[in-house]
Amino acid sequence: MGSIKKSVLINRPQLAGSYKKSGVDIWRYSFAGSEIGTGAERRFFIEFEMLNPYLSPAESKLGYQSRVNISAEDLQNVLAGTASAQNLRSETFVVPSYCVVRAGIYDVKPRQICEYFATKEVAFNTNVFNVNVGHCSFSDEKLSGFLDCPLSEIHEHPEYLCDAGSVSWELRYDFKKEYSKGYFQRPDGWYTSVCNAVFAGTITFDGKEYTVNPKKCAGYVDRLWGKTYPDPYFHVSCSNLTSMITGQLMAKSGFAVQGAFADRVSLSMRIGEKELTFCADEPKRSYQAIWECSQMPEDENGERLHWSVSITNKKFVIDIDVFCPASQLYVRSWELPEGKRKILKVIGGGSGTGEVRLYKKIKKNLELIEHAHVAMALCQFGKTEDPEQ
Repeated sequence: MGSIKKSVLINRPQLAGSYKKSGVDIWRYSFAGSEIGTGAERRFFIEFEMLNPYLSPAESKLGYQSRVNISAEDLQNVLAGTASAQNLRSETFVVPSYCVVRAGIYDVKPRQICEYFATKEVAFNTNVFNVNVGHCSFSDEKLSGFLDCPLSEIHEHPEYLCDAGSVSWELRYDFKKEYSKGYFQRPDGWYTSVCNAVFAGTITFDGKEYTVNPKKCAGYVDRLWGKTYPDPYFHVSCSNLTSMITGQLMAKSGFAVQGAFADRVSLSMRIGEKELTFCADEPKRSYQAIWECSQMPEDENGERLHWSVSITNKKFVIDIDVFCPASQLYVRSWELPEGKRKILKVIGGGSGTGEVRLYKKIKKNLELIEHAHVAMALCQFGKTEDPEQ
C-alpha cells in the first residue's frame, strides 16, 4: 500500500500557491513499438502538460496566438489620418495558460500531434491518479487516447507548435519498482521510473499500427514540475542495456539523467545489483558531475550528437556516452511559463546507442564493476530562445 500511496502523491498536480499561475507540470511516457507487418521498431512519447494552469482556467491561451490590440477608435484615427499606424501595436504578447496532450514518434520522419485544453476541461480524481481530458485518459495502470490535427488546421494555427496527423493508443503499463527521487527543491521536482516501466498494447500513427511488447518496449516514465523548465535542458535515459562483460541482456538495469538543476544534473541508476542515486539538491561536495551535448565531426556514420555524462563521488565513477544520428533527431518548441513568446527549443531522439561504465574507487585505482552497451536511449537537449522580433 505504501508504494501505491507514494505513486498517487507524485502523480497529483504538483504546482501549488502562486505557481498554479506561473509554472509547468509534466507527466511523460516513452516506449518502443514494432510496426505490424514490417517489424520496424520506433520509439514513441506521450505527454500531458499543465502550463500556468490557473492563470486562465476557463480558456486555453497559447502564447504564440495572435491577439489584435487595435481598437475601433484607433482604426478610425488611422483612416482619418489623425494617427500614425507606426504608433500602434497590431498585436500583444499573451502569457500562456493551458493544458496540452502531446503524442509523437521519433527516429525516421519524427513528428508530434498536440491538442490544447482549458484547465476546467480536465477532470482529476484526487484519491487515485486518474486524469481525463478530451479523448485522452491517464492513470497508474492505463493510457488511452486519440488526437487528430489536419494539415489545414496547422496552416491556420501555427501557434499549435505541432505537426499534422492522427494518433491513437491503448496501453497498459506497470512499474517493477516505484518512482525514484531525482530532484526536489521547492517548487521544482523530478521523479523517474528509471528502468522500471513496462508497457503493453498498441499505438496507431497516421494509419500505421504498432504493437508494444512488454519485453521489448524500453519503457520510461517520469514526472517533472517547477516554476519553469530546466535551462539548459539535458536528458538521457535508457532501459535497454547489454553487459559487455557477460554478453547478457540486463533486464533489470537502466539509468536516467536530468538537468540542469542549479547548474547540476541528477542521475538515478540501477546496473546489475547496484542502485545509485545522485540528486542535484544534495550538497555540492557529495558528488561532481560533468555533462554536455556536443556535435561530432561527420564520419562514415554521418552527423551525430553526443550526450556525455561523468559523475564521481567518494566511492564510484560513472561514465555515460550516448550518440544519436542527426537524421533521426526532432526539434520541438516548448513555451515557457513567463510568456513573451519565449520558448525552449529541444532536440531529441529515441535511437541513442553507446556505452555506460561503472567503476569502484579502491584507493587511487579504479575497478571496473560493469561495462554495458546502450541501445534505444532517449536523448534530449535544449536551450531557451528569445522570440523573433
